[in-house]
Amino acid sequence: MMILGIRTSPTTVRYAVLNCKGTAISLVNADSENKLDFPADCRSIEQKLHWLHQELDRVLRQYSGIKKIVIKANEYGRGGEKASSREAAYFDAVVLMTAGTRQLPVDVKLYRTIGTRRNEVKTFAATNVEATTRYWNEQMADAVSAAWSGRNN
Repeated sequence: MMILGIRTSPTTVRYAVLNCKGTAISLVNADSENKLDFPADCRSIEQKLHWLHQELDRVLRQYSGIKKIVIKANEYGRGGEKASSREAAYFDAVVLMTAGTRQLPVDVKLYRTIGTRRNEVKTFAATNVEATTRYWNEQMADAVSAAWSGRNN
């Protein structure tokens, strides 16, 4: 089964495509595109939402075997909600809408439901799946870990 893990932010969307066959798990896009940067001319939220929807459709066409999507959502702690958090939540909603139109199940997870912590997520993802060869950072590790956490549900 192929699972799409997603982590959104105000400037970039990271995605991981995992292929799970029994206990064997591979990161299909470890050496290829895994980062969607919003174009410079997408300034308004409406433009970003539209662009992201088109890009998600493209990714789902490219990896037509995807059967599930798992979103790593923002953690809301003591700092409260910020405008950037709100924008990321809008992008998560685009993922939910896109999945809904394709009748794909979606899980939304936080670190505790994935089984890791923010300061451990890079090691967690690299140990349980693998790291990407380019642009490896906490947000990509979030996408990998989210997808990994959806393999048994």
